[in-house]
Amino acid sequence: MKWQIADFTLDTDATELASPDGPIHIERQPYRALVYLLENAHRVVSRDELIEAVWSGRFVSDAAVSTVIKQMRKALGDTGNEQAFVRTVHGQGFRFVGEARQVLPAQIEADCRDHEDPLQSATGTGRPSIAVLQFTEIGEAKTMASMATALPAEIISSLSRLHWLHIISRGSSFQFDPTSAMPDKIGAQLGVRYLVTGFVEQLQNELKVHVELLSTCDGTLIWSDMYSIGHSEIELGRNAIVSSIVSALDLEIPRHEADATRELSDEQFDAWSHYHLGLAHVFRFDHQNNHVASEHFDAALALDPEFSRAHSGKSFVHWQSAFMRFGSGRNGFIRAAARSAETALQLDPNDPFAAFNLGRAQWLEGNIEAGLNWIDRALKINPNSAQSHYNRGLLKALDGASFEAVSASSIALSLSPLDPLGYAMLSTQSMAALQQEDFASAAALACRAVQSPSAHFYIRMIAAAANELNGDRRRASSLLAEALFQRPELSQDLFFQAFPFAHEPDRKRLRQAFDALGLN
Repeated sequence: MKWQIADFTLDTDATELASPDGPIHIERQPYRALVYLLENAHRVVSRDELIEAVWSGRFVSDAAVSTVIKQMRKALGDTGNEQAFVRTVHGQGFRFVGEARQVLPAQIEADCRDHEDPLQSATGTGRPSIAVLQFTEIGEAKTMASMATALPAEIISSLSRLHWLHIISRGSSFQFDPTSAMPDKIGAQLGVRYLVTGFVEQLQNELKVHVELLSTCDGTLIWSDMYSIGHSEIELGRNAIVSSIVSALDLEIPRHEADATRELSDEQFDAWSHYHLGLAHVFRFDHQNNHVASEHFDAALALDPEFSRAHSGKSFVHWQSAFMRFGSGRNGFIRAAARSAETALQLDPNDPFAAFNLGRAQWLEGNIEAGLNWIDRALKINPNSAQSHYNRGLLKALDGASFEAVSASSIALSLSPLDPLGYAMLSTQSMAALQQEDFASAAALACRAVQSPSAHFYIRMIAAAANELNGDRRRASSLLAEALFQRPELSQDLFFQAFPFAHEPDRKRLRQAFDALGLN
C-alpha cells in the first residue's frame, strides 16, 4: 500500500519513506508509529495504544515514546513547535493531521478515468465488491470509540471469508470520514459498488448500533438494521451483532445483484450475472425454477469453466432434483451433486458453499456422519452461514441429537430471520420437538413453517405427523391432503429416503403417525 503525505511517499510493502530527493532513513519504531497514526488519522491515538502497536505492549518510558515521536517528526521535516504532521493532544495522545491520501492501484485509477460511471455499468456483472467505513459515534456520552472501530474491523475480517465478495481492507476504507464522505465518491476511489456504514450510540443502560448497506452507484439504501446491547453483555453482544450483519450481507448483496442483473441486456451478461440469477431461482424449490437455475449455472460455466461458485450452484441444482424428486434417476442426481461440489472444492478448497453442498449430497446418500463433517467444515470457514447452521441442525435431528438440532437451527434463525429457507429451519425445530415428545411445540412450529408460500410437500408431511401426534386429526389430515395435492405419489418410503433418520425410535414414531393418517 502506498501513501502520499504532502511531498513524501510511504510504501508499506517496501517499508520505505521517500521524499522527491530519494529515500529517507527512519528507524523501525518511528516508522511503525508513523504507519499506525496514518492508518488511524481519523482519531486521536492514546499513548497506551501507540505503545501496544509499536512495542507490542512492553513497558516503555514516557521518554522513549517522546523520542520516537521526535524522530518521526524529524523524518517528515516537522517539529514539536509546528506539529504540521503529528499533533500532540495533551492528556489524550497523538493524531496524524497532515495532508495524506492513499495512492490507488493503477488499474482502479485507469477504470475511473476511462468510464464516467464504472460502478453503475458493473452492477450485476463481475465479482461484487464492498467497503466498510469506520462507524460514527453519536450522543453526548462518547466513551465507546473503540466499538465504533472494533465493530467494522470485525465485520471486515468476517466478510473476508466470503470468497464471492471482494472486501477492501480497513487500512483503505478507514481513511474516509464517515460523517461527510459520499457513497459515490468512495465507490469511485475504492472501486466498490457497496458500502457499509453505521453509528454507535451509548445510552444509560445500553449501546445501540445502527447499520446500513448502501449502493455506491446511486446511494440507494439496500438494507439496514438496529441492534441493542446491554452494558453487562458488550463482548457477547458484539460478536452476535457482527455475525448477524455478515449473515444479512451474505443474503442481501446477492439478492440485489440478481435484481440489477435483470436490468441488463443479454450482451452484458457475464459469468457472475448468470450465477446471481441462478442463485435467485434455486431457492424457490420448484421444478421450473430449479431448471432455470441450472441453465444459468451452465451459462456461467460456459463462460468460465473454473468458476467454483457456479459448480457449487450446479451441485445445489442436482441435490434439489434428487431431494424433491424432479424427474427419475435420484441416485444419478445425488452422484452429480457430489461431483459438482467436489469440483468446486478442487478449484477453491476454502469455499464454504462447496463444502456445504458436498455435505448435503452425503446426507442424501444416507451418510449422516460424513455430511456433518462437511457442514462443519463449511462452518469453520464461515461461522456466519445461517444455512450451514440450519443444515447442521437438520442432520443432528436425523441423527437423534435433538438438543443440538434445536441449538443449531436457533442460531440459523437468529442469523437470518428473513432467510428464504426459514420455513425449513422451523420444520427442523419441529422434528427435534417430536424427538423430545413435546408434541404441542412440534405442531405449533410445523404450522408456522407451512405458512410460508415456499413451503413444499415435505414440510407439510412433517406438519401432518406433528399434528397427528398432538391429537389434532382434522388438521393433520388437511395438511397431508395439501402435501398429496403438491405431490400425488407421496409415500412413507419417499419421505424416509429424503430424511434418513438414523434413530429408530424417531422413525417408528413418524411411521405410526403416517399409518394413522392412511399414508402407505
